[in-house]
Amino acid sequence: MRVFKLLGAAAGVALATAMAVAPTADASTGTTTRPVSALVVGAYSSRTTTTARPVIWGIEAGSVAADTASGTYAGLAPGIDSWFGAQSSWSVNTSQMTASRAAGAIPMIAWSPPGTLTDIKNGAADAQIISYAKSLASYGHPFYFRPFAEFNTQWESYSLGKPGNTPQAMYAAWRRVFRIVRQYTGTNAMFTWTVGYSGTTSSLKTAWPGAAYVNYVGIDAYDWCTKASWCPGDRYRYKDMLTYVRGFDEGRPAVLAETASGLMTSGRGAWLGAALTAAKSDGLYALVWYDEVVPNTTQPDWRLATPSSAQAGERAALSQPNIASPRWRPVSTLEKYAMTANWAAAIS
Repeated sequence: MRVFKLLGAAAGVALATAMAVAPTADASTGTTTRPVSALVVGAYSSRTTTTARPVIWGIEAGSVAADTASGTYAGLAPGIDSWFGAQSSWSVNTSQMTASRAAGAIPMIAWSPPGTLTDIKNGAADAQIISYAKSLASYGHPFYFRPFAEFNTQWESYSLGKPGNTPQAMYAAWRRVFRIVRQYTGTNAMFTWTVGYSGTTSSLKTAWPGAAYVNYVGIDAYDWCTKASWCPGDRYRYKDMLTYVRGFDEGRPAVLAETASGLMTSGRGAWLGAALTAAKSDGLYALVWYDEVVPNTTQPDWRLATPSSAQAGERAALSQPNIASPRWRPVSTLEKYAMTANWAAAIS
């Protein structure tokens, strides 16, 4: 849905020194990189739900991190602070990442790298990706990383079906970005392979890079209805895509990386509460609300602050004991949970 969205952050910080690594030659990328065995994601618990495991609640608000994670949203600070990296940029605002963590939230960055999938997979963009990876490495803490988000839709420069953007090219480009970024960030970069709920499924299995190159599967799904009469609160559009992806995702844990309801009634609070409950029952580890109004479009006002009649219900929904946020746990615990996808390990 980036075609409808505004960029949430300005780009630009000086590149930092890379983390120390012991690189080896990698013929498949043409770069020096850690062996794959040193890059693969850690072991995750099964997706069996338990009453002890919460859902991390997050916000994408298009503002600076200190405001986004300040706790002003529906009376509960988010545990994930999500934003869109500046398009066609090879730099990242690590000061924003630091501000997120100071406010108790884990950064989540959706990145649309410049150039074509062919350029990336063939190594033409390696120097720029390395610079970007060095910037990310200077942050020094875990963060969710969503390159090529919604690649199965029609509105991205890297969308499948556009010239040169084959599933095979996506497969190779993802692996190349993964290897380079992981060389500098280590396991702090939690790669989230994100699809749009309304996009094509026909090529997803071919584009899947393999579980060793993915920390989380992400799904972006919105409820566009504005009136409860034709927008039943128990219908969540991520479910069909989640079922499909689970047929080949090799057990990777899943997150609802973008969601919101267009309801302009007090029922929005109930919708959010039911969505969080559904996310937990479906084995999702996080739910991130797209909290923006997009000017010059016919989109609903997605912000939790509107309508005001919904705010009491939203506060109640976000006060459930199964919602993980800085109100309940410190950011270091949320990071450990996100890195292991195991709540018991996080609090042990």
